[in-house]
Amino acid sequence: MKTTLLLVSGALIFGVTFAGWYLLNGFACGMNPTGCRGVTLHWGDWEALQFFVPTFLLGLGLMIAGGWRILKR
Repeated sequence: MKTTLLLVSGALIFGVTFAGWYLLNGFACGMNPTGCRGVTLHWGDWEALQFFVPTFLLGLGLMIAGGWRILKR
């Protein structure tokens, strides 16, 4: 049960963080006065990404911990 909780909570945190990062990039694209055709993820934009990296790492860490518990069985 704890293994499943680790995997699911890690995937949920990682997914919500990724969705937030995508929506932030979509909002920035919509605020562009010349418009844009598609949303691209700007991984080089450290100013905004610095707020998302800790939760990316938290979600990834929980998924790794859950996977490690599965492999140890």
